[in-house]
Amino acid sequence: MSDFYQGYIALAHRFEALLPLLVLLVGAALIGALIWNFRARCSLGLREEHFRNLAEASFEAIVLSRDGIVVDCNERAEQLSGYARQDLLGRPLLDLFTFGHHATIRKNIATGYDRPYEVEGLQRGGNRILLEVRGKTFRSNGHLMRASSMRDITARRQEETQLRKLSAAVEHSPASIVITDREGRIEYVNAAFCRMTGYSRDEVLGRNPRMLKAGDTPEEFYRELWETLLSGEEWRGEFHNKRKDGTLFWELASISPITNEQGEITHFVAVKDDITERQELRDQLEQMARFDMLTGLPNRRMFLDRLAQAVAVAQRSGQRFALLFVDLDGFKRINDTYGHEAGDRVLKTVAARLSASIRISDTAGRIGGDEFTVILGTLAHHDDAGQVAGKILKALQRPVTLPDGRRDSIAASIGISVFPDDARDGDGLLATADDAMYAVKHSGKNNYRFYRHEPAIEREETIPFSAS
Repeated sequence: MSDFYQGYIALAHRFEALLPLLVLLVGAALIGALIWNFRARCSLGLREEHFRNLAEASFEAIVLSRDGIVVDCNERAEQLSGYARQDLLGRPLLDLFTFGHHATIRKNIATGYDRPYEVEGLQRGGNRILLEVRGKTFRSNGHLMRASSMRDITARRQEETQLRKLSAAVEHSPASIVITDREGRIEYVNAAFCRMTGYSRDEVLGRNPRMLKAGDTPEEFYRELWETLLSGEEWRGEFHNKRKDGTLFWELASISPITNEQGEITHFVAVKDDITERQELRDQLEQMARFDMLTGLPNRRMFLDRLAQAVAVAQRSGQRFALLFVDLDGFKRINDTYGHEAGDRVLKTVAARLSASIRISDTAGRIGGDEFTVILGTLAHHDDAGQVAGKILKALQRPVTLPDGRRDSIAASIGISVFPDDARDGDGLLATADDAMYAVKHSGKNNYRFYRHEPAIEREETIPFSAS
């Protein structure tokens, strides 16, 4: 026993000697563990602070829910929902959405759906907004977690709806609409353009609208157009254009420049209406105002305008011209015997024969019921007017086929006045030619006569005409 006791005593002395060292080692390990734990906690807190800062810096609302209950959110979520943070935490996530979308949200959380989708959000106070939502589902300590980001897209959708309305209005507008870039290359045309021109979109995209030019508009017209547009102003006017099939048409156009935020012109938009029918009506009205509708010859108004022009030209050039006043003989008999339809046929035939008897540079007109006038320009001799008058009389004496198939003929009395010998203005020429014509009527008709005015003597010279 003494040996065992002595060994035990020796071991106890050795352990006693090592005890301070062991205490030091355990203390050092404990201190190290405490330091590591402190550092880990600091690192975790720093990461949490970083994540919090990132969440707060986001432009989207971020909500973290656990088993469907909100456990955390950023400041943007407060702004979007209208709830303060303390009111939002502990609230069911579904409270942020209208009831009609609850089933969709539950399904997306359960299935882990992580693509963007749109639902109707419900703000504090009952205001409804359109939200784009995207989430991530995960599990933590046996709980179903969902991190959701939400963005208010109400304004964007309203703008898109408005743009769709505007786009539909443009596309289905009855007016032709064309959008080009600054260089005039076509970027868009609507359906009305295609109907109006006969071209498809694919045929015109990238091309210049000049492809539609009819070719009868002066280049100065287009220079003024571009000067107006490039100065930033709207241009309005009419185009004479050609369709794909070659037919011509008229357009009333309004072209405006489109500018960017810097005020630079980037595009042009043209809104055009087909005014072909309006233009044709305008031409018809002008025709009616200036031409005799039955014969197509200039009416009294237009003839007087041309007579005034002839006087002005002759005054500048010092040349003579003649005025013929033609009154039909026997026209009343035609009307009384065959009716007004036959009379109209005679008048149209007379007009055609008058036009065929004179030069292109001369003018024939109808100024009354059976009264016609002719301007013979650049008259070298008085006899030239007499020759034309004789040619007219001979042409008018040819039989006319009436609507019922019967044939008849008429004659005419023609008075001739010469500028400047007989008068120096249009009214004077008409008066003197009318006097000469009546002199023919009184002397047997079917002839022509000059009206000659000489100093101190006024005489009329009758030149007999024979149709044979």
